[in-house]
Amino acid sequence: MKKHWPILLLALLATMSCSRVYTTSFPPADKLPGRVEQEGVKAAHFPSRMHTFVWRNWGLVPASRLAKILSTSEKNVRRVAVSMGLEAHPKVDPAWTSSKGYITLLRRNWHILPYEQILTLLDMTQEELEWCLYEDDFLFVKLGRKKPKCEQLVFQEPTDEMNRRAAEIATLVRANKPGKVTPRFDFYAKMPALQPTKSMQGQDGLRMVFSYNAVYGDPLMDEKQSSYPDELLSRLSAMGINAVWVHSVLRMLVAPEGPFPGDENYEKRLKNLNTLVKRAEKYGIKVMMYVNEPRAMPKNWFDSEEKESLVGLAEGELKTFCTSDPRVRNWLSGSFEKVFKAVPGLGGVFIISMSENLTNCASHFHQNSCPRCAQRPHDELLAEVNNTITEGVLRGNPKAKVLVWDWGWQDDYAEQIINRLDKRCTLLSVSEWSLPIERGGIASKVGEYSISSVGPGPRAIKHWQFAKAAGLQTAAKVMVNSTWEVSCIPVIPAMELIASHARNLGNEGVKDVVMTWSVGGYPSINFTVFQRMLTDPSASLDDIAKDFYGEQSGRIVRQAWKEFSDGFKEYPYHVNTLYSGPQHVGPANLFYPERTGWTATMVGFPFDDLKSWRRIYPDDIYISQIRKVADGFARGARLLESAMAGETDSSIRQTLETDLRRAEGFKCVFRSIANQATFVLCRDKEDAEGMKETIDSEIRNVQEFIPLCDEDPTFGYESSNHYFFVRQDLMEKLVNLEYLRK
Repeated sequence: MKKHWPILLLALLATMSCSRVYTTSFPPADKLPGRVEQEGVKAAHFPSRMHTFVWRNWGLVPASRLAKILSTSEKNVRRVAVSMGLEAHPKVDPAWTSSKGYITLLRRNWHILPYEQILTLLDMTQEELEWCLYEDDFLFVKLGRKKPKCEQLVFQEPTDEMNRRAAEIATLVRANKPGKVTPRFDFYAKMPALQPTKSMQGQDGLRMVFSYNAVYGDPLMDEKQSSYPDELLSRLSAMGINAVWVHSVLRMLVAPEGPFPGDENYEKRLKNLNTLVKRAEKYGIKVMMYVNEPRAMPKNWFDSEEKESLVGLAEGELKTFCTSDPRVRNWLSGSFEKVFKAVPGLGGVFIISMSENLTNCASHFHQNSCPRCAQRPHDELLAEVNNTITEGVLRGNPKAKVLVWDWGWQDDYAEQIINRLDKRCTLLSVSEWSLPIERGGIASKVGEYSISSVGPGPRAIKHWQFAKAAGLQTAAKVMVNSTWEVSCIPVIPAMELIASHARNLGNEGVKDVVMTWSVGGYPSINFTVFQRMLTDPSASLDDIAKDFYGEQSGRIVRQAWKEFSDGFKEYPYHVNTLYSGPQHVGPANLFYPERTGWTATMVGFPFDDLKSWRRIYPDDIYISQIRKVADGFARGARLLESAMAGETDSSIRQTLETDLRRAEGFKCVFRSIANQATFVLCRDKEDAEGMKETIDSEIRNVQEFIPLCDEDPTFGYESSNHYFFVRQDLMEKLVNLEYLRK
C-alpha cells in the first residue's frame, strides 16, 4: 500500500483543488422579502432538482454561469444537459439576462433556487432585485408574495437511475426536434404586411397605447430605446395612434432631496426620455407617463428620525409617505414640475391613485392606521393626491394632458372625489367595469380587462356623468387587442365584440381612449376596427374586412371573425379567473400528479389551483365554457384555411397565415385549459382512466401547439411578464405528460 500513497495523495489534492476552484460565494440576500418554510414545487418528471435547474435554464443562461451556481465545471453542466437530449452548445441570446427577459428567468427558478443563487443567476445586487420585486408591475405579487424554501443547489454526480431517466427524456427530445424556429424577441418578423387603404391619422381625440415590446420596469435607462423602435412607432402612427405611455417611478427621475428619495442616474433617464419624446413627435405621437405616486418604500429605507417623520402607515415590508404632510405634497408636486420642465415635449400623465402598489395612506383603504389621515375623509385624501400631481405637471407644462384614472375607487366615494378634482383634469374610467353578464347560466359582473364583455357598463357611464357635471373632460379605458382573459398570444380577433364596444362608446360621445394596459400593444387590425367604429357611424366590418383582405378573402375572414366572437363571448369571465387562471401559461402549465398545496398567483403561477381558476363557476360549467371558446377558434380557423386556399395575393396570404397560426394557437390554449381542469378533477377523484384519456388529449394538443410557437415569436410574450413560456417549457410539458402516462 505504501508505494501507492503518492498517487493517492495527488488524487486527494486534485480533488481538493477542484473543490476550491468551483466553490462559489453567493451574494447576501438577507433583506429580500417573503421567505417561507413551505418547500418549492417539485418536478418529479426530472431525475433531480439539479436536472430541473439545468433544463429550465439551458440556452437562456450561459453554461459558465450555471456552472458557477452549481459550484462545478462547465463540462459537468454540459454533460447533464446533453444527457437529457439538449444541444451541447446552444447560442445564448443576452436578452434573456437583460431587462427584456429576467422575469422569465426569475419565474422559472423561483421554486428551485434560494435568493442567493437567484442573484448570481440574474447578475443582480440585492438592492436591484428588491427594486424589481416591488416596482416592476407588482412582480412580487405575481410570484405569490412568498419565496419558497429552497436549499442551496450544488452539483452531484448523477446516479445510474438518474442517467437512465435522463436517457428516456433524451429519446423524447430527439423525437420532437424543431424545424425552423424564429428567434424569440424578433416580434415583427412575422408581422402582417397589410395596411388599410384608408388612413387613420389625424383623428380627433386621444388614442393611447403601450408599446408591445416595452421594458416595463425601468425603460428609460436604455439609451438605445429598444422599447420604442421606429418600425413600431411608424406602424402605430399609420393606425391612428397618437400617444404611447411609459412606466415611470418618480424617485428614479429626480435627485435625492433632503429626506426624500432620488436616484443618481436621474439625469440619464431624463435625457433618454427627451430623446424618446423627440423621436415619437416625428410620427405625430406624444409620450405620456403612467403615474402611481408617491411609491411606498421598504421599511429599512426610513433610517433617520427625519425620514420616519414622513411615514403614514406600514403595510407588510413597506411604509408610505403620508400625503397629509405638506412636506410630502410639496416634494410630489415639485418633482413633477421638474420632470416636465426638463422634458418640454412630454405629453402628460395618467394617474392611478389606488392600485396593488402601496402609495398614499388611502390607497389600500387603511388610512385609519395613519394618525394624520385617520382624521380626514377618504375622498378628500384621494382627490388631494391627484390634484397635487396635476398642479406640478401643469406648472411644468401648461399644455400637458392629465388623465385621472378611477381604477379601484369605490362607488360610494366616486362622486365626491370627482367633484373635488382640478377642473383641468380628464376623468379616465374603465368602460366595461360593473357590466352585468351571464355565462353558462352563472350571473356576475365584469371587473375590468374584458373583450368578451361589450361595454360601456353602468359604472363608467355614471362616473362620466359625474365628471361632465363637475366640468371635467372624459376618457375611456378599454382593451382592444388582448386582455388578461388570455395574454400569451397578442391579438384576440373577436372583431364583432370589439366593433360593438367601439360603436357604443361613440354613441356615448367618448373621444379620448386609452386602448391598452401593459398587455395589448401589438400593432394590429384591431386598432383600425375599433377606431373606425368609434368615429364613423356608417362603418361596417364587411367593408373593413374587404379593405384589408380583398373582395374574395374578405368575405370569408368576416365569417371567421363572427365565429371567433361567438366563441369568445362564452368566456367564463371573473376577475379572479383573469389573474389566477392558466390561460397565460397555456399548454406549458404542468400536470401535477399530487396536489401542490400552492395557491395560484396573479398572472404568475397557476399551479393546479382549479378552485381559484374557476372561482364562481362550478367545475363542469367552467370546463364547458372554456371548450366553447376553443370551439369558436377552431371553427374560425377552418374558415381562414379555406380563404388561404383560394388566395393568390402574396401579401394577403402572409396575413392569413399569421391569422390562422394565432387562431389555432388560441384553440390549443383553451383546449389545454379544459384538459388541465379535467385532469385535476380526475386526479382528485382517483379516476385513473379519466387521467389517462386527458393526458393523451393534452399530448396531442401540445404537439400541435409547439410548431405554432416555433414560427411566431409573439407566442408566450407579454411585456410586463416577459415570456410566460418558451419551446423548452412546452417540451418539458411533454416530458411531464409522458412520465405521468407511464
